[in-house]
Parts: sequence; structure tokens; C-alpha cells
Amino acid sequence: MRARTVKLLLAAAATAAVCAASTGLSLRAEAQPSAAADAVVARVGDKVITAAEVERRVAQIPPFQLQSFGRTPDEIRRNFVSQVLVRELLLAQGAAAQKLTERADVQDRIRGVLRAALLQRIQAEAAASSPVTDEEVRAYYEANRDRFSAPPMVALWRVLVATREEAEAILAELKKDPSPQRFKDIARDKSLDKATSLRGGDLGFVAPDGSTAEPGLKLHPGLIEAAARVKDGELVPEPVAEGDRFAVLWRRQSRRPVSRSLEQEAPSIRQILAHGKAEAQVKQLLERLRAQDVSGHAPELVDLIDITSTGDLQPLRRPGTLASGRRPGAPPPSPVPRQDMR
Repeated sequence: MRARTVKLLLAAAATAAVCAASTGLSLRAEAQPSAAADAVVARVGDKVITAAEVERRVAQIPPFQLQSFGRTPDEIRRNFVSQVLVRELLLAQGAAAQKLTERADVQDRIRGVLRAALLQRIQAEAAASSPVTDEEVRAYYEANRDRFSAPPMVALWRVLVATREEAEAILAELKKDPSPQRFKDIARDKSLDKATSLRGGDLGFVAPDGSTAEPGLKLHPGLIEAAARVKDGELVPEPVAEGDRFAVLWRRQSRRPVSRSLEQEAPSIRQILAHGKAEAQVKQLLERLRAQDVSGHAPELVDLIDITSTGDLQPLRRPGTLASGRRPGAPPPSPVPRQDMR
């Protein structure tokens, strides 16, 4: 008998949990108004809340959050209207009564919301009117194959000196102290390649043809051949001739070749192309709106605003006055105490 009672209690608890979890779903089904969608649920000042507005807002709330407004669908709906929608309108109208909408920061946020809403609409319209085709994705992939594949590469550090004897002396010193810091110190002090000596001789990753990420820096083929004969983390045991100079070379690490197929890159390419089409429509809209609405443009007046090399903004100054070093809105400097002249 006792075991049967426990089973009944567990079954009842499970049923209650299922009912609680489905409250949000049942609310969504019952939230569809039987009356007209424009039926007024509440009035707040000169604004109204319609049944359609309640349905739209309720549909945006996850079921587990809806359960915090009550135990039954009717209770949830009523509390949601009073605790969320009515409260929002009361606070918004209170802010308007206090003229908070005239504040510069509030205006900035309003413009930001409007801008985001317009861009979202343009993106949706561009996707509907001119969807990205498979042919466009394939053409983009073929035109940008170097972005989706890369050859094997090795990371190299180098000290470039004038003679073999100098290079051998550096190798002997590094064999006693083969630490990255010691190599960097030697490169900064002795390397003739001043473009890389400040980086401790770090050449970055180098492709098999000697090309690097740094524009204009392409390594001598002898360096690539020498690096290929050692493993990651090993010094090339002998000085490597580089023209009429000699290099001490350290192979730091290697990177495997990368090759991504069209199928792998298609989703990201589709996003790139869709963004480009939307941006083209935004550009056309801006050109039309600029010609229609922009007037009295005097960009030279911003020259009165001083921005220092460190990014500090100086207060707007009037012509003929000295610029202040104080940030806009900062408190005035404290007066300097004067010594007693007696």
C-alpha cells in the first residue's frame, strides 16, 4: 500500500510539472483574441493598448517567463498588461511630461533605434527582392580562392649580420642560452635588418615562396631551404648565406596547409553577398536623402573642436581664444593657493 501511495504521488508531481511547463503554450493559444484585433484593452493618457498589441507582446515572451505573471492564462494576461504594458506607457508619458525626450542623449538613442529599424527593413527587402543565388556564391568563391586556402607555412626568427664569423659566434652563444628572450636581445642589438630587429628578429609566418605578411618582405630562397631541414623549435646549426651577409635562423613553429571547399564556405559567402546587396541599397537611399534633405552643410566649423594626439577632446573654442586643456563637462580646476606676501 505504501509503495502504491508513493507511485501515485510521483505521478501527480509529474502531471503538475507538465501542466506548469505547458502554461505558456496554452496561453499562446488562448491569447488569440476572439474580438476584433483593434479592441481597446486599456487607455493610458492619450495612448491605447489593443488586443493585437497584447498578443504581439505576449508572443515575444518565453513560456517560462510568462509563468512568473500568474498561475492561469487569464491571470497571466491581466498581470502582463498591468505590470508591463501599462507600466511602460506610464513611464514613457512621465518622461515626455518632464521633456526628457529633448535631452541630447535621449535623442541619440531614438535616432539609433530608428536607424537600426530602417537598416533591418532594408536587409529584409533586399533578401526578398534579390536573394543570393548559388551561381553568385560560386563566382565569389572562385574569385577569392586565396581567402579560403593557404600553403604550409613556418614561423622564423632571424639575426642578420655581416660576416660568417659573427653568425658563428651568435650561434655559439645561443647554444649556451637557447631562450627566446636571449635571441630577441641579440637580434635587437646586432641584426642589420632594422625593420625586424625591433621585433626581436621575428619574421612571422613565411610561405614556401618566401613571402610574408609584411608587404615588401620576401625571404631569400636559401633561408627557406635551411629552415626545411630542421624541426620546429630547432636552430639551424650553421650560418645561412643571404646575399653577401649571413643569417642565424630559428624555426619556431609550423602551420599546416588550409583548404576549405565551396560547400564549407557557402553559408558565410552567402551572408557576405547578402550584406553587400543591402549595403548597396543603403548607399542609394543615403544619396537620395542627402540630396533631398542636407542643406547648410559647413564642415569647416568642426575645426573649432580640438582633438589631441592622445584622443582627448578639447572644449569648443571661440575664434580668437586659447584652447582649454580641460575635458568638456569636467569640473573647473582648483584654485592655486597663494602664498602670504607679508
